[in-house]
Amino acid sequence: MMVEMISFIGFIFIFLGIFLCFSAVIGCFRFPDYFCKMHAATLGDAIGCPLILWGVAMQSNSITTALKIILLSLIILIITPTASYLLNKIALKSIAPSDSEKL
Repeated sequence: MMVEMISFIGFIFIFLGIFLCFSAVIGCFRFPDYFCKMHAATLGDAIGCPLILWGVAMQSNSITTALKIILLSLIILIITPTASYLLNKIALKSIAPSDSEKL
């Protein structure tokens, strides 16, 4: 009974992550400028990928494999927003050098 419940929650996490990643792809095509597209891509990557990985960790049979997957998802949660921030900062400086100092 408990194994089926964990498996079901894992499938829910996987489908939510796929939905968020797919929404991010649609946002990347529909949003008008670089910063909006980067926002959509970052949210899809920072939230969707860990959800998928947590679902896969719930589906795995081994505790060590699940812990490795969870560690990988935590690394993604740290690296993705940091990289997005740095890319947006560089893009803002290259587009309008005088206006970026006011922000």
